[in-house]
This record gives sequence, C-alpha cells and structure tokens, in this order.
Amino acid sequence: MRFSTIFAASAIAGSAMAADHVVVVGKSGLEFSPNNVTAAKGDTVTFKFWPQSHSVAQGAFGTPCAPLAKGFWSGYVPTTDTTAAASTTFMYTVQNASAPVWFYCTRASHCQGGMVGVINGPYVSTSGNTLEKYIAASKQASNNTAPTSKASDNPGFGMLMVNSSMSSTTNSTSAASTAQVNGGLALAGLSAMAYMLL
Repeated sequence: MRFSTIFAASAIAGSAMAADHVVVVGKSGLEFSPNNVTAAKGDTVTFKFWPQSHSVAQGAFGTPCAPLAKGFWSGYVPTTDTTAAASTTFMYTVQNASAPVWFYCTRASHCQGGMVGVINGPYVSTSGNTLEKYIAASKQASNNTAPTSKASDNPGFGMLMVNSSMSSTTNSTSAASTAQVNGGLALAGLSAMAYMLL
C-alpha cells in the first residue's frame, strides 16, 4: 500500500516539474529571441512582448508567413511596456516534443523581415526543414497572413496574459487554459504533499 502511495506521489511530483521557456518578442528589432527553443512535452513557452506591436502565430514549414489550420495565435499585442518583465505574454504548452512547431509574427512584413522561429526545430535535418531554410523561405513569401481568430480549437493550446492575468477575451482555448492553470496549481499542492509522504 505504501509503495503504491509513494509511486503515485512521485508521478504527481514529476508532472508538476515542467519547465517554462521565455521567448522575447521584438525587444531588439524584428526577432524572437531565442528563435529556436528546445522544450519537453508539457513544458510551456512564454512569449514576452515589447513595443510597439507584434504577435505570434503558428505556421507550417512549407507555407511560411501563413497560419496553420487550428494553430495558435496571440492576436496583435500593442504595448508600450519597456520593463525587463514585459507585462503582456502569450503562453503555449508543448503537446509533442518530437514535432517542430513553426511560428511567425503576423504584423505588416515582420515575417518577411525574418521574425520567425520554431519550438523543437532540427539543427540538422535530412529533409532540409531547418530554421535557416524557414527564415530564407519567409523572406521570399509574397504575403504575411494572420489567422482569422485569436484561438485554436485545441484546448490548452495557448493563452494571452496581461500582468499575469488572463485576457478578458475568453474563448474555448483560454477557458481550457484556465482549467489547465487551476489544474497546475492543484498539482503543485499535491506534489508538496507527495514530498511530505516520501
């Protein structure tokens, strides 16, 4: 009985140990920094926005500067915040660490200016799908297209936060993200209990 309790407690504690990876958006010009993030399943990637107005949208390698169907989009994030801790962020939870997630800024011609990136992108690829080739293809794109809605239909895909609170434009994704955040807080409490049981 005690073994199963310890095993369950350890599993809960492990799931609460996901990492957060910060990507700076537009602080030093038309760029995401870093533009290639390595993250595990369950980790979060938090995009922090600097002036004046940028966005982050999920795209596909083969169609740069165009939205992926049912992909995430932060919407345009106009801000004047120049502090070290940008107050407006967009958080994405990694669903599959073995599949690259390509992204770009949908503002004006920012994508064509090289403002693109990838989560878990290959540094070397036999198929040629590297970040360098994505940047080069983006610079040749004829249009920079924004998605038609700010959220995907996939629960928990991402949420926009201002001053650490969720945006008031709640939809299916942000509602699911609320549940995910609340679940994360619950897991944190359970992991503390698990630690005490060990």
